[in-house]
Amino acid sequence: MSQETGAPPARIGFGKRLGAYLLDMVAAGIGGGVIGIFAGASLAAIIMGSGEMGSEMEGAEMAGGALAGMMAGMAGTIAGMLLIFLIIMLLEAFTGQTIGKMILGIKNGNEDGSAASTGTLLTRALIKYIATVMTVLAGITGVAMLGSIGNLLGFIVFIGFFFVLGDKKQGFHDLIAKTAVFNKSDIK
Repeated sequence: MSQETGAPPARIGFGKRLGAYLLDMVAAGIGGGVIGIFAGASLAAIIMGSGEMGSEMEGAEMAGGALAGMMAGMAGTIAGMLLIFLIIMLLEAFTGQTIGKMILGIKNGNEDGSAASTGTLLTRALIKYIATVMTVLAGITGVAMLGSIGNLLGFIVFIGFFFVLGDKKQGFHDLIAKTAVFNKSDIK
C-alpha cells in the first residue's frame, strides 16, 4: 500500500493474467511431454517384453509393439500434464502464485493489497477450479451428476474470468473470495 495516499496498490488486469495462464499451459505441456517420454518408454518396455526385441520378432508383432509404445507415450504425456496441472493448482491454492504468475512477478492477495491467508487462497482456488474439483469428486464417489454440476459451475466461473476486464479487475472467483491479483512486490 502506498504510505502517502493509503490507496491499495494497482491491480493486475486481463493481459498479464492471461500471460501467466499461457505460461502455465506451456509448463504443463513441457512437463507432461518430459514425463510422457519416460513413462511411455517404461510402459512400452513392459508391454513389449525386454528380451523379445530384434530379429526374432515378426513384422506384425513389431508393428503392434510400436503402436503400444506410441499409446503408452500418449498416456504418459496426458498423465504428466495432469500431474503438472495439479501442481499448478496446489501452488496457487497455497502460495497465491502459479508458475506463470511467478515468472511474471504477480500474486493473489486480499482486495486491499495485503497478503491473503492460506484459507482465503484455498477458497479462491476451489472456486476457480470448481469444475476440476467436482469432476474428481464424481470419479471418487461414482456420482456422475457431480461432474455435470461442476461443468455448469465451471462455465459460470469461466464467464466470470472476463470480469477482469472491468474497473475492479477481479474475476468472479476473486469477487467471491475477496481477492485480487497484484504485483508481488506490492503485496504487504
